[in-house]
Amino acid sequence: MGGLTSAIPLALIAGWLALQIAALIRFRGGWQVAARVPAFAMGAAIAVALLGVAAGSNLAPIWVFLAFPLCLGWLLLLWAARGLALVATR
Repeated sequence: MGGLTSAIPLALIAGWLALQIAALIRFRGGWQVAARVPAFAMGAAIAVALLGVAAGSNLAPIWVFLAFPLCLGWLLLLWAARGLALVATR
């Protein structure tokens, strides 16, 4: 069970990163602006976590763990909304 509990978060992170990169490459206009929101949020959370760790805080990485599900959810909803918009315009 120990291998599975460490593999699931890594798979989620890899999936988020792949979706994020694909969104930044494929989306145009307002969709791309909306796709930058989770990238910026995770970048800020990672920066705050790194600064906190450098200052000696052992709770600083919690920002990444709090931001990750929100960013993943935003990105999944964005892909779904874009897919629905493309279907509706056909």
